[in-house]
Amino acid sequence: MKFKLFLMSILVVGLLAACGSDDTTSSEENNDEAKTEETDAVTAASHAQDSAGFVSAVGENGTWIIYTTEDLTVDEDVVVAGTFHDKGDEANDVYRKIAPYAQDADHNITDSFTITVPKLTVQSENLKIQGGIIAGDVIVEANGFSLDASATIEGNLYFASEDVQATAAIDGKVTGNTEVASAEGEADAVTAASHAQDSAGFVNAVGENGTWIIYTTEDLTVDEDVVVAGTFHDKGDEANDVYRKIAPYAQDADHNITDSFTITVPKLTVQSDNLKIQGGIIAGDVIVEANGFSLDASATIEGNLYFANEDVKAAATIDGEVTGATEVQ
Repeated sequence: MKFKLFLMSILVVGLLAACGSDDTTSSEENNDEAKTEETDAVTAASHAQDSAGFVSAVGENGTWIIYTTEDLTVDEDVVVAGTFHDKGDEANDVYRKIAPYAQDADHNITDSFTITVPKLTVQSENLKIQGGIIAGDVIVEANGFSLDASATIEGNLYFASEDVQATAAIDGKVTGNTEVASAEGEADAVTAASHAQDSAGFVNAVGENGTWIIYTTEDLTVDEDVVVAGTFHDKGDEANDVYRKIAPYAQDADHNITDSFTITVPKLTVQSDNLKIQGGIIAGDVIVEANGFSLDASATIEGNLYFANEDVKAAATIDGEVTGATEVQ
């Protein structure tokens, strides 16, 4: 049994290694060359079987290709570091690959896996993510990053600079924002924002223990009344002004809104000062009890907008559309 498992591991790694930077192999290779390639794959690749193995494999002392044959969850931020070469051979181009998938002998992907991680920072040049899903934010600091059409980032994709972004090739799907952010901006976005992926996530994110910005990349329906509570600061930094934002939209690198989403809720009560609703639609009544509420021109309330008193109303800025009544309740 152990011998069979060993042979299977050899086969999987050999197939993945054969898909290097050009993802093709010649049909005219002889048996000796094939054996050599298999040996290279075993000695220069890492099969990440658990979170610790993945963290180690993508580090400076890791390997040129890291693959997994199951879903993995890593509870810590991870850095992909070091310089590596295609097939583990320094005579080849600088190249590295994370491959959370299985494939057949013809290099067709037969199964894909998810690597869940809070934040994946890319410091290795020419890293390709191929097949499978990275569930978490990806921060790219190195040139030549690529997201294959077969891969998905379920989170945001940030680039350290415009130059780094210009060298990237993004053919796969990114469910969150794709933009350039400073090192400080990246930290703010990752540690002080909430990506509300379902109704429970949205309810938690807008509560007292939530975050300064709450965004979604899909329509959400919440069946219960929701309270936006707590005091928060711009970018999650207490040195900044009190500010909070609900952002049901996607945007490009220039911060232009590219897609808007609807959050459907029976009643949304605002108790956080200086809350802005920007982009997208709130489908339901909004009750404002805190000062400084604003509805951006890009946002809509499909329902009524009520203020707790005249002073609260006077402190509000309403540039967006309200389909129902706007009045003091």
